[in-house]
Amino acid sequence: MPGSILENPDSRIPPPQPHLPPLLRPRHATLRDGQTSVTLYPITNGPASVPRDLVRFLHREFSAEIERGCTYPMEEAMGEEKFAEYWFGTFAVVAVLTAATGVGAEGDDDEGLKEGRDWEKECLGTFYVKPNYPGRCSHICNAGFLTCTSSRGKGVGRVMGETYLEYAPKLGYKYSVFNLVFANNEASIRIWDGLGFGVIGRVPGAARLKNSEELVDALIYGRDLVG
Repeated sequence: MPGSILENPDSRIPPPQPHLPPLLRPRHATLRDGQTSVTLYPITNGPASVPRDLVRFLHREFSAEIERGCTYPMEEAMGEEKFAEYWFGTFAVVAVLTAATGVGAEGDDDEGLKEGRDWEKECLGTFYVKPNYPGRCSHICNAGFLTCTSSRGKGVGRVMGETYLEYAPKLGYKYSVFNLVFANNEASIRIWDGLGFGVIGRVPGAARLKNSEELVDALIYGRDLVG
């Protein structure tokens, strides 16, 4: 389940002030099969707090998604360092399998994101949360989502969406806007419709996508986070 973004990767909009990350604990969930346990870890201290091998893996996943050219507006992948700051520089979440050893299980939350795990098998997806507008409008956020290629169709996107709705209000955000949900991205549309988002606008012919011979409209989705 790829996400929807608008901002320039080179720009940084400051979060709402004051914006001190709250004490967010990892969230635990089960995938669609009712058996697979997932732990979703909040990243509040920037890219340096993320295992380097995990950053490297997610950079490859995101670069492949850009190359597919169907869900994000960028035409060229960014370098690893730029990606790390872009994705993890404000606030992000990483979804991984809860290890059979208990690592990442409730009560052992600090041990789950460690160097050396087999991320290709154990990392399921990630998303970030950022202000959508600057200054007096910075309490409105957006988010970008990426479900890892091998984990699609298992309900990872839905779990990440539910986690977003839990964390974003705790970060001080009041409303969510997704700027570019392409109209042919049926997987994302199902998730956002199912989580109570509504279409608040449409941009006709917004995107030249590799999976369409015609220009594709972009839907703008919105949802109150505190009502």
